Amino acid sequence: MVNTYKHPNINLYTYSDIIEFNGIPGNYKCIIRKNPRYVDESKCTGCGLCTTKCPITIPNDFDRGIGDRGAIYIPFPQAVPNYAVIDKTVCTNCKNCQRICPAEAVDFDQEPEYIDINVGAVIIATGYDEYPIMETNDYNYGISPDVITQIELERILSPIGPTDGHVYRISDGQIPNTIVMIQCVGSRSVKELPYCSAVCCNVALKNAQLLKQEYPEMDVILFYIDIRTSDKGNEEYYRRIRDLGIRMIRGKVGEIVDDPDTKKLIIRAFSSLTGEIIKVNADLVVLSTGMIPSKGTAEIINIIGLGTGPNGFLTEIHGCLSPQETTNMGIYICGCATGPKNIPYSVSTALAAASKVATLLSHDTINQELIIAEVEKNLCMGCHRCEKVCYYEAIKVGEDNIAIVDDLKCKGCGVCITSCPARAIDLKYYRDKQFIEEIKGIGSSEINSIQKAQKIEEN
Repeated sequence: MVNTYKHPNINLYTYSDIIEFNGIPGNYKCIIRKNPRYVDESKCTGCGLCTTKCPITIPNDFDRGIGDRGAIYIPFPQAVPNYAVIDKTVCTNCKNCQRICPAEAVDFDQEPEYIDINVGAVIIATGYDEYPIMETNDYNYGISPDVITQIELERILSPIGPTDGHVYRISDGQIPNTIVMIQCVGSRSVKELPYCSAVCCNVALKNAQLLKQEYPEMDVILFYIDIRTSDKGNEEYYRRIRDLGIRMIRGKVGEIVDDPDTKKLIIRAFSSLTGEIIKVNADLVVLSTGMIPSKGTAEIINIIGLGTGPNGFLTEIHGCLSPQETTNMGIYICGCATGPKNIPYSVSTALAAASKVATLLSHDTINQELIIAEVEKNLCMGCHRCEKVCYYEAIKVGEDNIAIVDDLKCKGCGVCITSCPARAIDLKYYRDKQFIEEIKGIGSSEINSIQKAQKIEEN
Protein backbone atom coordinates (compact mmCIF):
# COMPACT_ATOMS: atom_id res chain seq x y z
CA MET A 1 0.00 0.00 0.00
CA VAL A 2 2.86 2.37 0.79
CA ASN A 3 4.54 1.60 -2.54
CA THR A 4 1.26 2.34 -4.32
CA TYR A 5 0.95 5.68 -2.54
CA LYS A 6 4.52 6.66 -3.41
CA HIS A 7 4.49 5.48 -7.04
CA PRO A 8 4.93 8.47 -9.39
CA ASN A 9 2.42 7.12 -11.93
CA ILE A 10 -0.38 6.39 -9.44
CA ASN A 11 -2.82 9.00 -8.16
CA LEU A 12 -4.48 7.71 -4.99
CA TYR A 13 -7.79 9.30 -4.01
CA THR A 14 -8.90 8.15 -0.56
CA TYR A 15 -12.03 9.16 1.33
CA SER A 16 -13.56 9.84 -2.08
CA ASP A 17 -16.59 8.80 -4.14
CA ILE A 18 -17.27 8.54 -7.86
CA ILE A 19 -20.43 10.58 -8.52
CA GLU A 20 -20.54 10.68 -12.32
CA PHE A 21 -19.21 8.42 -15.06
CA ASN A 22 -19.65 8.48 -18.84
CA GLY A 23 -17.75 8.32 -22.11
CA ILE A 24 -16.42 5.63 -24.41
CA PRO A 25 -13.60 3.06 -24.10
CA GLY A 26 -10.26 4.84 -24.11
CA ASN A 27 -11.87 8.13 -23.09
CA TYR A 28 -14.05 7.69 -20.03
CA LYS A 29 -14.88 10.85 -18.10
CA CYS A 30 -15.14 10.54 -14.33
CA ILE A 31 -16.07 13.06 -11.64
CA ILE A 32 -14.68 12.29 -8.17
CA ARG A 33 -15.95 13.90 -4.99
CA LYS A 34 -13.16 14.12 -2.44
CA ASN A 35 -14.95 14.29 0.89
CA PRO A 36 -13.67 16.69 3.57
CA ARG A 37 -11.50 15.08 6.25
CA TYR A 38 -11.45 18.37 8.15
CA VAL A 39 -7.73 17.69 8.34
CA ASP A 40 -5.26 19.32 5.92
CA GLU A 41 -3.39 16.48 4.23
CA SER A 42 -0.49 18.74 3.33
CA LYS A 43 0.11 19.48 7.03
CA CYS A 44 -0.93 16.31 8.89
CA THR A 45 2.00 14.10 9.93
CA GLY A 46 -0.08 11.20 11.26
CA CYS A 47 1.33 11.55 14.78
CA GLY A 48 -2.06 10.69 16.32
CA LEU A 49 -1.79 13.27 19.10
CA CYS A 50 -5.15 14.77 18.19
CA THR A 51 -6.88 11.42 18.70
CA THR A 52 -5.78 11.27 22.36
CA LYS A 53 -7.59 14.46 23.38
CA CYS A 54 -11.00 13.81 21.87
CA PRO A 55 -13.70 13.55 24.59
CA ILE A 56 -15.99 11.43 22.35
CA THR A 57 -15.88 7.63 22.58
CA ILE A 58 -17.80 5.48 20.09
CA PRO A 59 -17.37 1.89 18.83
CA ASN A 60 -14.60 1.48 16.26
CA ASP A 61 -15.94 0.23 12.93
CA PHE A 62 -12.60 -1.27 11.93
CA ASP A 63 -12.53 -3.36 15.14
CA ARG A 64 -16.17 -4.35 14.57
CA GLY A 65 -17.32 -2.44 17.62
CA ILE A 66 -15.03 -4.26 20.07
CA GLY A 67 -12.59 -1.35 20.34
CA ASP A 68 -13.31 2.38 20.66
CA ARG A 69 -12.37 5.50 18.74
CA GLY A 70 -12.97 9.21 19.04
CA ALA A 71 -14.66 11.69 16.74
CA ILE A 72 -11.21 12.35 15.28
CA TYR A 73 -9.33 9.17 14.48
CA ILE A 74 -6.94 7.38 12.13
CA PRO A 75 -8.99 4.68 10.34
CA PHE A 76 -6.58 1.82 11.19
CA PRO A 77 -2.92 1.45 12.24
CA GLN A 78 -1.50 0.87 8.72
CA ALA A 79 -3.82 3.35 6.98
CA VAL A 80 -2.47 4.75 3.71
CA PRO A 81 -2.24 7.69 3.73
CA ASN A 82 -1.76 7.87 7.49
CA TYR A 83 -3.93 10.94 8.07
CA ALA A 84 -6.56 11.62 10.71
CA VAL A 85 -10.21 12.22 9.81
CA ILE A 86 -13.03 13.84 11.77
CA ASP A 87 -16.46 12.21 11.98
CA LYS A 88 -18.71 15.27 11.97
CA THR A 89 -21.79 13.21 12.82
CA VAL A 90 -20.52 12.72 16.40
CA CYS A 91 -18.13 15.67 16.78
CA THR A 92 -19.14 18.18 19.48
CA ASN A 93 -17.01 20.94 17.96
CA CYS A 94 -15.01 21.29 21.18
CA LYS A 95 -11.88 21.92 19.02
CA ASN A 96 -9.53 20.18 21.45
CA CYS A 97 -7.89 18.49 18.48
CA GLN A 98 -7.36 21.80 16.73
CA ARG A 99 -5.73 23.37 19.78
CA ILE A 100 -3.36 20.47 20.45
CA CYS A 101 -2.29 19.74 16.84
CA PRO A 102 1.36 20.87 16.53
CA ALA A 103 1.11 21.02 12.73
CA GLU A 104 -2.09 23.11 12.77
CA ALA A 105 -3.62 20.60 10.35
CA VAL A 106 -7.20 20.55 11.71
CA ASP A 107 -9.48 22.61 9.47
CA PHE A 108 -13.20 22.64 10.31
CA ASP A 109 -13.97 24.78 7.27
CA GLN A 110 -13.03 22.19 4.65
CA GLU A 111 -15.50 21.66 1.80
CA PRO A 112 -15.92 18.77 -0.65
CA GLU A 113 -13.55 18.94 -3.61
CA TYR A 114 -14.61 17.83 -7.09
CA ILE A 115 -12.04 16.40 -9.48
CA ASP A 116 -12.53 15.68 -13.20
CA ILE A 117 -10.34 12.97 -14.70
CA ASN A 118 -10.18 11.11 -18.01
CA VAL A 119 -9.30 7.42 -18.00
CA GLY A 120 -8.89 4.83 -20.71
CA ALA A 121 -10.15 1.84 -18.74
CA VAL A 122 -11.62 0.91 -15.36
CA ILE A 123 -11.03 -1.98 -12.96
CA ILE A 124 -13.75 -2.49 -10.36
CA ALA A 125 -12.56 -4.16 -7.15
CA THR A 126 -15.24 -3.23 -4.62
CA GLY A 127 -14.82 -6.30 -2.40
CA TYR A 128 -17.54 -7.78 -0.20
CA ASP A 129 -19.50 -7.17 2.99
CA GLU A 130 -20.24 -9.55 5.83
CA TYR A 131 -23.65 -11.21 5.89
CA PRO A 132 -25.89 -8.85 7.96
CA ILE A 133 -26.44 -11.22 10.84
CA MET A 134 -27.40 -8.32 13.12
CA GLU A 135 -30.63 -8.02 11.11
CA THR A 136 -31.60 -11.66 11.72
CA ASN A 137 -30.13 -12.19 15.23
CA ASP A 138 -29.26 -15.77 14.25
CA TYR A 139 -27.78 -17.75 17.17
CA ASN A 140 -28.44 -14.79 19.52
CA TYR A 141 -25.92 -12.57 17.74
CA GLY A 142 -26.46 -9.00 18.87
CA ILE A 143 -28.31 -10.29 21.95
CA SER A 144 -25.59 -12.24 23.75
CA PRO A 145 -22.25 -10.35 23.89
CA ASP A 146 -20.31 -13.61 23.83
CA VAL A 147 -21.58 -14.55 20.36
CA ILE A 148 -19.22 -12.99 17.81
CA THR A 149 -18.26 -13.49 14.14
CA GLN A 150 -15.03 -14.74 12.60
CA ILE A 151 -14.11 -11.21 11.48
CA GLU A 152 -14.49 -9.99 15.06
CA LEU A 153 -12.32 -12.88 16.23
CA GLU A 154 -9.76 -11.84 13.59
CA ARG A 155 -9.55 -8.38 15.15
CA ILE A 156 -9.24 -9.88 18.65
CA LEU A 157 -6.42 -12.19 17.53
CA SER A 158 -4.57 -9.38 15.76
CA PRO A 159 -1.48 -8.17 17.70
CA ILE A 160 -2.55 -4.59 16.96
CA GLY A 161 -6.22 -5.27 17.68
CA PRO A 162 -8.33 -3.99 20.58
CA THR A 163 -7.10 -6.76 22.92
CA ASP A 164 -3.46 -6.90 21.70
CA GLY A 165 -3.99 -10.38 20.32
CA HIS A 166 -5.36 -11.97 23.52
CA VAL A 167 -8.80 -13.62 23.61
CA TYR A 168 -11.28 -12.59 26.27
CA ARG A 169 -14.99 -13.04 26.78
CA ILE A 170 -16.76 -9.87 25.76
CA SER A 171 -19.13 -9.99 28.73
CA ASP A 172 -16.68 -10.31 31.63
CA GLY A 173 -13.14 -10.15 30.21
CA GLN A 174 -12.31 -13.73 31.25
CA ILE A 175 -10.23 -16.09 29.11
CA PRO A 176 -12.65 -18.64 27.59
CA ASN A 177 -12.06 -22.34 28.24
CA THR A 178 -14.39 -23.61 25.51
CA ILE A 179 -14.93 -21.93 22.13
CA VAL A 180 -17.49 -23.17 19.64
CA MET A 181 -17.32 -22.24 15.95
CA ILE A 182 -20.41 -22.57 13.77
CA GLN A 183 -19.96 -22.76 10.00
CA CYS A 184 -22.22 -21.70 7.12
CA VAL A 185 -24.10 -19.01 9.04
CA GLY A 186 -26.23 -17.39 6.36
CA SER A 187 -24.62 -19.45 3.59
CA ARG A 188 -25.96 -22.50 1.76
CA SER A 189 -29.51 -21.69 2.76
CA VAL A 190 -32.49 -21.36 0.42
CA LYS A 191 -33.95 -18.66 2.68
CA GLU A 192 -30.74 -16.62 2.99
CA LEU A 193 -27.61 -17.07 0.81
CA PRO A 194 -27.96 -20.10 -1.48
CA TYR A 195 -24.26 -20.16 -2.37
CA CYS A 196 -21.14 -21.27 -0.50
CA SER A 197 -18.92 -18.37 0.53
CA ALA A 198 -15.82 -20.49 -0.19
CA VAL A 199 -13.39 -19.06 2.37
CA CYS A 200 -15.21 -19.58 5.69
CA CYS A 201 -13.87 -23.08 6.34
CA ASN A 202 -10.24 -22.11 5.87
CA VAL A 203 -10.67 -18.95 7.97
CA ALA A 204 -12.19 -21.00 10.81
CA LEU A 205 -9.36 -23.56 10.62
CA LYS A 206 -6.74 -20.84 10.67
CA ASN A 207 -8.29 -19.07 13.67
CA ALA A 208 -8.71 -22.40 15.49
CA GLN A 209 -5.00 -23.03 15.00
CA LEU A 210 -4.12 -19.58 16.37
CA LEU A 211 -6.29 -20.23 19.43
CA LYS A 212 -4.56 -23.57 20.05
CA GLN A 213 -1.14 -21.97 19.72
CA GLU A 214 -1.98 -19.23 22.22
CA TYR A 215 -4.01 -21.44 24.59
CA PRO A 216 -3.05 -25.16 24.22
CA GLU A 217 -5.53 -26.24 26.92
CA MET A 218 -8.46 -24.47 25.29
CA ASP A 219 -11.24 -26.72 23.95
CA VAL A 220 -12.12 -25.64 20.40
CA ILE A 221 -15.19 -27.27 18.81
CA LEU A 222 -16.22 -26.72 15.20
CA PHE A 223 -19.76 -27.51 13.96
CA TYR A 224 -19.94 -27.85 10.17
CA ILE A 225 -22.17 -29.02 7.33
CA ASP A 226 -19.27 -29.91 5.02
CA ILE A 227 -15.64 -28.85 5.38
CA ARG A 228 -14.65 -27.39 2.03
CA THR A 229 -10.92 -26.77 1.72
CA SER A 230 -10.21 -26.40 -1.96
CA ASP A 231 -7.02 -24.98 -3.54
CA LYS A 232 -3.43 -26.08 -3.20
CA GLY A 233 -2.36 -27.42 0.18
CA ASN A 234 -5.64 -26.68 1.97
CA GLU A 235 -6.75 -30.30 2.37
CA GLU A 236 -3.40 -31.12 3.99
CA TYR A 237 -3.81 -28.06 6.20
CA TYR A 238 -7.24 -29.30 7.28
CA ARG A 239 -5.80 -32.68 8.30
CA ARG A 240 -3.02 -30.99 10.24
CA ILE A 241 -5.48 -28.78 12.13
CA ARG A 242 -7.63 -31.78 12.96
CA ASP A 243 -4.62 -33.51 14.49
CA LEU A 244 -4.16 -30.59 16.92
CA GLY A 245 -7.07 -31.87 18.98
CA ILE A 246 -9.73 -29.55 17.59
CA ARG A 247 -13.08 -31.34 17.74
CA MET A 248 -15.06 -31.25 14.51
CA ILE A 249 -18.72 -32.25 14.63
CA ARG A 250 -20.73 -32.64 11.45
CA GLY A 251 -24.09 -31.24 12.34
CA LYS A 252 -26.33 -28.20 12.52
CA VAL A 253 -26.68 -26.14 15.67
CA GLY A 254 -30.33 -25.82 16.66
CA GLU A 255 -30.22 -23.20 19.41
CA ILE A 256 -28.02 -21.20 21.75
CA VAL A 257 -29.31 -20.34 25.22
CA ASP A 258 -27.70 -18.18 27.92
CA ASP A 259 -27.32 -19.95 31.27
CA PRO A 260 -27.93 -17.27 33.94
CA ASP A 261 -26.25 -19.35 36.65
CA THR A 262 -22.97 -20.35 34.99
CA LYS A 263 -22.89 -17.38 32.54
CA LYS A 264 -22.13 -19.90 29.80
CA LEU A 265 -23.79 -20.47 26.45
CA ILE A 266 -25.71 -23.75 26.19
CA ILE A 267 -25.52 -25.09 22.63
CA ARG A 268 -27.73 -27.87 21.34
CA ALA A 269 -26.94 -29.47 18.00
CA PHE A 270 -27.74 -32.57 16.00
CA SER A 271 -24.83 -34.75 14.86
CA SER A 272 -25.60 -36.09 11.40
CA LEU A 273 -22.89 -38.75 11.77
CA THR A 274 -24.02 -40.32 15.07
CA GLY A 275 -27.68 -39.27 15.02
CA GLU A 276 -27.40 -37.85 18.55
CA ILE A 277 -28.41 -34.55 20.12
CA ILE A 278 -25.25 -32.91 21.45
CA LYS A 279 -25.15 -30.39 24.28
CA VAL A 280 -22.11 -28.17 24.77
CA ASN A 281 -21.44 -25.50 27.40
CA ALA A 282 -19.35 -22.80 25.69
CA ASP A 283 -17.73 -19.63 26.93
CA LEU A 284 -17.54 -18.03 23.49
CA VAL A 285 -19.33 -18.75 20.19
CA VAL A 286 -17.83 -17.71 16.85
CA LEU A 287 -20.05 -17.56 13.77
CA SER A 288 -18.61 -18.03 10.26
CA THR A 289 -20.86 -15.69 8.32
CA GLY A 290 -21.24 -15.58 4.55
CA MET A 291 -20.06 -12.99 2.04
CA ILE A 292 -22.44 -10.63 0.23
CA PRO A 293 -21.88 -7.86 -2.36
CA SER A 294 -20.48 -4.72 -0.77
CA LYS A 295 -22.33 -1.41 -0.57
CA GLY A 296 -19.68 -0.04 -2.92
CA THR A 297 -20.70 -2.63 -5.50
CA ALA A 298 -24.31 -1.46 -5.42
CA GLU A 299 -23.21 2.17 -5.73
CA ILE A 300 -20.93 1.53 -8.70
CA ILE A 301 -23.69 -0.40 -10.48
CA ASN A 302 -25.95 2.66 -10.34
CA ILE A 303 -23.19 5.03 -11.49
CA ILE A 304 -21.54 3.02 -14.27
CA GLY A 305 -24.39 0.70 -15.18
CA LEU A 306 -23.22 -2.91 -14.91
CA GLY A 307 -25.00 -6.23 -14.84
CA THR A 308 -25.34 -8.46 -11.79
CA GLY A 309 -25.98 -12.14 -11.30
CA PRO A 310 -28.77 -13.70 -9.22
CA ASN A 311 -26.72 -13.25 -6.02
CA GLY A 312 -26.05 -9.54 -6.57
CA PHE A 313 -22.37 -9.81 -7.50
CA LEU A 314 -21.10 -8.24 -10.72
CA THR A 315 -21.37 -10.54 -13.70
CA GLU A 316 -18.83 -11.14 -16.43
CA ILE A 317 -19.35 -11.87 -20.13
CA HIS A 318 -18.40 -15.54 -19.72
CA GLY A 319 -17.29 -17.25 -16.53
CA CYS A 320 -14.66 -19.38 -18.29
CA LEU A 321 -13.64 -17.50 -21.44
CA SER A 322 -13.97 -13.86 -20.31
CA PRO A 323 -14.04 -13.90 -16.50
CA GLN A 324 -12.79 -10.30 -16.06
CA GLU A 325 -14.61 -8.60 -18.93
CA THR A 326 -17.99 -6.89 -18.63
CA THR A 327 -20.46 -6.04 -21.36
CA ASN A 328 -18.91 -2.54 -21.41
CA MET A 329 -15.61 -2.55 -23.26
CA GLY A 330 -12.80 -1.12 -21.13
CA ILE A 331 -14.50 -1.90 -17.81
CA TYR A 332 -13.15 -4.95 -15.98
CA ILE A 333 -14.00 -6.62 -12.68
CA CYS A 334 -11.96 -8.65 -10.21
CA GLY A 335 -11.81 -9.95 -6.67
CA CYS A 336 -14.89 -10.37 -4.52
CA ALA A 337 -16.81 -7.87 -6.63
CA THR A 338 -17.59 -10.87 -8.85
CA GLY A 339 -18.27 -13.37 -6.04
CA PRO A 340 -16.75 -14.93 -2.90
CA LYS A 341 -13.00 -15.54 -3.27
CA ASN A 342 -9.95 -16.15 -1.12
CA ILE A 343 -6.85 -13.97 -1.26
CA PRO A 344 -4.85 -15.97 -3.89
CA TYR A 345 -7.88 -16.15 -6.18
CA SER A 346 -8.54 -12.42 -5.74
CA VAL A 347 -4.91 -11.62 -6.58
CA SER A 348 -4.99 -13.76 -9.72
CA THR A 349 -8.19 -12.11 -10.98
CA ALA A 350 -6.69 -8.67 -10.28
CA LEU A 351 -3.60 -9.56 -12.31
CA ALA A 352 -5.83 -10.83 -15.12
CA ALA A 353 -7.85 -7.59 -15.11
CA ALA A 354 -4.63 -5.54 -15.14
CA SER A 355 -3.34 -7.49 -18.13
CA LYS A 356 -6.62 -6.83 -19.96
CA VAL A 357 -6.24 -3.10 -19.34
CA ALA A 358 -2.61 -3.17 -20.48
CA THR A 359 -3.63 -4.95 -23.69
CA LEU A 360 -6.38 -2.42 -24.39
CA LEU A 361 -4.32 0.70 -23.69
CA SER A 362 -1.15 -0.49 -25.41
CA HIS A 363 -2.65 0.52 -28.79
CA ASP A 364 -3.35 4.02 -30.07
CA THR A 365 -6.56 2.88 -31.72
CA ILE A 366 -9.23 0.31 -30.85
CA ASN A 367 -10.12 -2.19 -33.57
CA GLN A 368 -13.83 -2.92 -33.54
CA GLU A 369 -15.66 -5.52 -35.64
CA LEU A 370 -18.28 -3.85 -37.85
CA ILE A 371 -20.52 -6.93 -37.84
CA ILE A 372 -23.08 -5.19 -35.64
CA ALA A 373 -26.80 -4.55 -35.65
CA GLU A 374 -28.35 -1.69 -37.61
CA VAL A 375 -31.90 -0.34 -37.39
CA GLU A 376 -34.17 0.58 -40.31
CA LYS A 377 -35.79 3.72 -38.90
CA ASN A 378 -38.79 3.54 -41.22
CA LEU A 379 -39.76 0.14 -39.83
CA CYS A 380 -38.97 0.55 -36.11
CA MET A 381 -42.06 0.78 -33.89
CA GLY A 382 -40.20 1.59 -30.64
CA CYS A 383 -41.60 -1.49 -28.90
CA HIS A 384 -38.48 -1.84 -26.64
CA ARG A 385 -38.35 -5.59 -27.23
CA CYS A 386 -34.79 -5.45 -28.59
CA GLU A 387 -33.75 -3.33 -25.64
CA LYS A 388 -35.03 -5.90 -23.15
CA VAL A 389 -33.30 -8.91 -24.71
CA CYS A 390 -29.90 -7.32 -25.45
CA TYR A 391 -27.39 -8.90 -23.06
CA TYR A 392 -24.79 -6.19 -23.77
CA GLU A 393 -27.21 -3.25 -23.29
CA ALA A 394 -26.07 -2.06 -26.71
CA ILE A 395 -29.46 -1.00 -28.08
CA LYS A 396 -31.78 1.61 -26.60
CA VAL A 397 -34.99 3.26 -27.76
CA GLY A 398 -34.40 7.00 -28.02
CA GLU A 399 -36.67 9.96 -27.45
CA ASP A 400 -37.92 9.79 -31.05
CA ASN A 401 -39.17 6.23 -30.34
CA ILE A 402 -36.52 4.74 -32.64
CA ALA A 403 -33.99 2.12 -31.50
CA ILE A 404 -30.35 3.23 -31.51
CA VAL A 405 -27.38 0.84 -31.55
CA ASP A 406 -24.18 1.59 -29.61
CA ASP A 407 -21.48 0.52 -32.08
CA LEU A 408 -18.87 -0.05 -29.37
CA LYS A 409 -21.09 -2.18 -27.16
CA CYS A 410 -22.75 -4.29 -29.84
CA LYS A 411 -21.15 -7.72 -30.34
CA GLY A 412 -23.27 -8.79 -33.30
CA CYS A 413 -24.92 -11.70 -31.50
CA GLY A 414 -28.20 -11.21 -33.40
CA VAL A 415 -30.61 -11.64 -30.49
CA CYS A 416 -32.27 -8.29 -31.17
CA ILE A 417 -32.77 -9.24 -34.82
CA THR A 418 -34.72 -12.38 -33.98
CA SER A 419 -36.85 -10.54 -31.40
CA CYS A 420 -37.94 -7.64 -33.63
CA PRO A 421 -41.60 -8.12 -34.71
CA ALA A 422 -41.26 -5.52 -37.49
CA ARG A 423 -38.04 -6.99 -38.92
CA ALA A 424 -36.53 -3.53 -38.54
CA ILE A 425 -33.08 -4.76 -37.41
CA ASP A 426 -30.43 -6.33 -39.59
CA LEU A 427 -26.85 -7.45 -39.06
CA LYS A 428 -24.30 -5.61 -41.15
CA TYR A 429 -22.72 -7.83 -43.83
CA TYR A 430 -25.35 -10.46 -43.03
CA ARG A 431 -28.50 -8.56 -44.02
CA ASP A 432 -31.57 -10.51 -45.13
CA LYS A 433 -31.41 -9.06 -48.63
CA GLN A 434 -27.79 -10.13 -48.90
CA PHE A 435 -28.74 -13.71 -48.02
CA ILE A 436 -31.62 -13.60 -50.51
CA GLU A 437 -29.35 -12.42 -53.30
CA GLU A 438 -26.77 -15.03 -52.36
CA ILE A 439 -29.39 -17.77 -52.48
CA LYS A 440 -30.59 -16.46 -55.85
CA GLY A 441 -27.01 -16.48 -57.10
CA ILE A 442 -26.50 -20.06 -55.96
CA GLY A 443 -29.78 -21.06 -57.59
CA SER A 444 -29.00 -19.33 -60.89
CA SER A 445 -25.56 -20.92 -61.05
CA GLU A 446 -27.13 -24.33 -60.57
CA ILE A 447 -29.64 -23.64 -63.32
CA ASN A 448 -26.88 -22.51 -65.67
CA SER A 449 -24.92 -25.66 -64.92
CA ILE A 450 -27.94 -27.85 -65.70
CA GLN A 451 -28.62 -25.98 -68.93
CA LYS A 452 -25.00 -26.38 -70.05
CA ALA A 453 -25.12 -30.10 -69.27
CA GLN A 454 -28.31 -30.48 -71.30
CA LYS A 455 -26.76 -28.70 -74.32
CA ILE A 456 -23.72 -30.96 -74.14
CA GLU A 457 -25.97 -34.02 -74.15
CA GLU A 458 -27.93 -32.70 -77.13
CA ASN A 459 -24.77 -32.09 -79.10
